Amino acid sequence: MHKKILRPLAMTLGLGLLPACPAAPGTTSDTDTDTSTSEDSSSDPSDPTVQPTQTTQTTDPPTTSEPTTGPDPDTSSTTVDPTATGSSTTDPTTETSTGETLDGLCLRLGGPVEGGIQDLVGGFLGVVVADERINGYFLNSDVDAGNLLAMVTAQLGVAAECPNAEYTGKDMVAAHQGLGISQQDFNDFAEDFQAALDDHQGSHPDLTDDDKIAIMDVLAGMAGDIVEDPDNNATVYQRVGRKPAIKQVIGSPDDLMSFIGIVVLDDAINGFFGMTDVARLNTCLTRQVSSIDGPIKYGAEVDSPAPGVDEGVSSDMPCRDMVSAHEMLQDEEMTTITFDDFAALVADLITAMGNFGVAADDQTAILTALGPLCDQIVVTNFEKNRCPGNNKEETVEAGALAQALKEGMYDGKLESMQCQELVVAEDADGIGFVGDVRLKFGADHSWLGDLTLKVVSPAGTILTVMNRPGGPALPDNGQSCCGDNSNLSKDFPLIFRNGGANDPAAMGKTLNAMQIVCKDDGQCEFKPNHGLGPGVDFSDFLGESSVGSWQVCVGDSGDADPGMIDYVGLTFTKVKLDPKL
Repeated sequence: MHKKILRPLAMTLGLGLLPACPAAPGTTSDTDTDTSTSEDSSSDPSDPTVQPTQTTQTTDPPTTSEPTTGPDPDTSSTTVDPTATGSSTTDPTTETSTGETLDGLCLRLGGPVEGGIQDLVGGFLGVVVADERINGYFLNSDVDAGNLLAMVTAQLGVAAECPNAEYTGKDMVAAHQGLGISQQDFNDFAEDFQAALDDHQGSHPDLTDDDKIAIMDVLAGMAGDIVEDPDNNATVYQRVGRKPAIKQVIGSPDDLMSFIGIVVLDDAINGFFGMTDVARLNTCLTRQVSSIDGPIKYGAEVDSPAPGVDEGVSSDMPCRDMVSAHEMLQDEEMTTITFDDFAALVADLITAMGNFGVAADDQTAILTALGPLCDQIVVTNFEKNRCPGNNKEETVEAGALAQALKEGMYDGKLESMQCQELVVAEDADGIGFVGDVRLKFGADHSWLGDLTLKVVSPAGTILTVMNRPGGPALPDNGQSCCGDNSNLSKDFPLIFRNGGANDPAAMGKTLNAMQIVCKDDGQCEFKPNHGLGPGVDFSDFLGESSVGSWQVCVGDSGDADPGMIDYVGLTFTKVKLDPKL
């Protein structure tokens, strides 16, 4: 077989998902091995409106020992003498419905349409879609299977020099660009084509082993136009072991090393899986992980082409988006999915990946890709805000202030307090709701019980963090006497947060007038206590915008003990979604 004939096969035998284009016109042929064929002398085979008439002719054996190798240019018939001494016969020929003669490879393949090349391509695609190693390139709903069959059939028809065959699709480089096809993908694809050729030869015995070898040689030579990942390691999908390995990691309840097997035994989350279609779960999770940087497109499922292949899904029941698949899901206690549940799922997946030898870097890449799904899986904004990427911390602060307090001036109004402005800028990531706030405060003062400490938000919400510690709750107006007499030092700043270990109402009660809170009693962290002032705790700011001007204000109710503010700082946990919704 001439390489010039086979060279167009390079356009045929690739993994490319061919673009939509008109199908090559089909041709039909009638073959009669007992007789030769001729065209009616009145027929013009170049005129598509003229139908050729087939006749059966009986000829005498040639009178010369030279073989007849083709149509006699002076006659309309073709004669072959298989008994002529010393002669060599040519390939058998047949005539198509357009009057064109089939011979050579086209004839040995069975012609260009049904019963021939089309059957070969159909059988080949049937092998490919059942091959889990490479069917991920094909089992997506945007692949036009009918057009793919027509295009590859047309390409093979052109390659085999079948009459009227025409291919108008892309060349191999363009058709495969960006698909990330590995050398292993290519090898498996070639193996499937070899199997289809072998099967086709069973029903087309004229197709020789030399034909098949030549075809496969040309296919092998075109790897450079198709393969983009010669070392099989350019993507996580390839490094992990492609679809079969990912499918094994996802696993089943019977495989206790697999993700599903581990989840079934995990009491923290297995209540969510009691009614699960396991086959569908395996298919959808396999496709989801494979879609990170592989050829599979999650949500673009098709009907299962063979037992064990993408079972549980179909074109009418594709894998669902994460929100709709999980928003109504509840465990046996009728609770929806929380961030802690998601974290447990991730931990089980990490265990399964480790069980099957997935490298640490690839585990990280997979978890990084799946992390953004957290807020699509967990329910309620509060839980969604705990997901990676939906929260961040930001501290705004001012230090070395040396601001003297308005001694003895506090009367319950902000105007009578010494206030420090702290500005929070708008976040480029759009994460701006207040999820939590912490206050750090450093000051020098010789009578702790004189002080009242407040935080004011841009929206005007006022929280009294500390109200004259050390005695009975005093009115929030600067009146009455006197609170605790221990001291504060700027070198030992105090932290105020929800859930703090100590109550500021009892601050300094174990100390004398010469001692310093935090330094001498080790109590440095406190929860807010509003006393008789406005506010409750830092949850008062929950869901407000963090953007704008915040104030930390200090009131001094006594005029005999001066004080000075050194440092104020607010640390915000900012969240993406309004946590009150």
